Amino acid sequence: MMEKEENVLFVVAIILLIADFFVVFFLNVIPKIRLEKGNIVLNLNDIYIEPGYHASKLYSDMTNKVIVNNNINTKRIGTYKVIYTIYYNGQAYQKVRYVSVLDQTPPTITLKGSNPAIVCPKKTYEEEGYESIDNYDGDLTKNVILKNNTNHILYSVRDHSGNFFSIKRNIQYEDNEEPVITLKGGNAYSLYIGETYQEPGYQAIDNCDGDITNKVTTTSNLDTNKIGSYEIIYEVKDSSSRTAKISRKVVVLGPKPSNGKIIYLTFDDGPSSSITPELLDILKEENVKATFFVLNRGSSLDYLIKREYEEGHTVALHGSSHNYKQIYSSVTAFFDDLSIIQNKVESITGEKPMIIRFPGGSSNTISRFNPGIMTILTKEVKARGYHYFDWNVGSGDSGEAHTADEVYHNVIKNLGNNNNIILMHDFGGNYKTLHAIRKIIQYGKNNGYTFEKITMNTLETHHRVAN
Repeated sequence: MMEKEENVLFVVAIILLIADFFVVFFLNVIPKIRLEKGNIVLNLNDIYIEPGYHASKLYSDMTNKVIVNNNINTKRIGTYKVIYTIYYNGQAYQKVRYVSVLDQTPPTITLKGSNPAIVCPKKTYEEEGYESIDNYDGDLTKNVILKNNTNHILYSVRDHSGNFFSIKRNIQYEDNEEPVITLKGGNAYSLYIGETYQEPGYQAIDNCDGDITNKVTTTSNLDTNKIGSYEIIYEVKDSSSRTAKISRKVVVLGPKPSNGKIIYLTFDDGPSSSITPELLDILKEENVKATFFVLNRGSSLDYLIKREYEEGHTVALHGSSHNYKQIYSSVTAFFDDLSIIQNKVESITGEKPMIIRFPGGSSNTISRFNPGIMTILTKEVKARGYHYFDWNVGSGDSGEAHTADEVYHNVIKNLGNNNNIILMHDFGGNYKTLHAIRKIIQYGKNNGYTFEKITMNTLETHHRVAN
């Protein structure tokens, strides 16, 4: 009996041994795929680089028979599969690698304006703007959270992947700017002995307090009963005790001439960068005011119109385009053109000019392509409140005069013992007038003439209308 049991156990052992052999044999006969590194994590927009794999059967290398497929898109968050397949005896054997694409980059916040931001004392900071951009979610500006503190603002945002970003704008409460005082009529003024000084006006603006004109104080040594040069000092202090000071020079001339010999220097077709600045320098040195009938020469020359006004000259209107065919095609076309330059001058000086000179003068004949237009316009401008001026002394500087001497002689030979409105030009390159103007001024002063600018009270000089 014992021997029989031992035989059975022996048979079972043999069977198990054979079974193990076949299991081991089977496992080594079918292909096996082994992956390097296992599963992988990538950041957005990274490039997937295959870590490697190996396939074998028994002792045979079958790596070159592996087919690899994947659906990886590193531009989108997600989990993707890399499937490795090998075919053997009509069977497919596979291995899978999982690739996770994550967004691990925080968004950004860009602050517009200044940082630190300077804010006037006792004022509230006005948000200058910000922008938040995420590499995956795009524009997250509307998701930004603002937390206001006493001396800073904290801007924070979190993207849909949980990445967080914050930035701080510091706020400094201080007044670093002085007020600005602007003198109307320029910083030079002249009057005849015994006349009453008429303050042209001034304005004081502060970056924190706004208009503080009512806080301006003036001091002066002016004596209008004594010939000489004087000064009026304008001073203002803002709420931060910052002070601004500016002065106006006042020249008291001798007795006003009783003969009425007045010269009005007028300049058309400017301003220009080559002539107008030097012309203004000469007028300032000679303490003479003039009248500029300006054109719309572009914003780059606006500073010259501003300078003309601030130095006490009259800024009048000549037109916007100076295109005869356009401006004299109709009444509407004329005033449309005029309004462009009028609005521009008003925006620069703060005053609406109502003194004009027709391009070509009121006596021009080039407008005859539209019969009677000048007869209509000369009446219409008056009806609308404009004062228009022609001239009674021509310098010839835009035509027959070719030298400074010719311009000078054309002017002085035609001066009369009344109002002399001289036509000249400060268009670009007109050096003959620039080189003649000081000599003309000196001649006038030496021969009993006074120089004035045209105002709304000046007696108008008109030509005979020829159309």
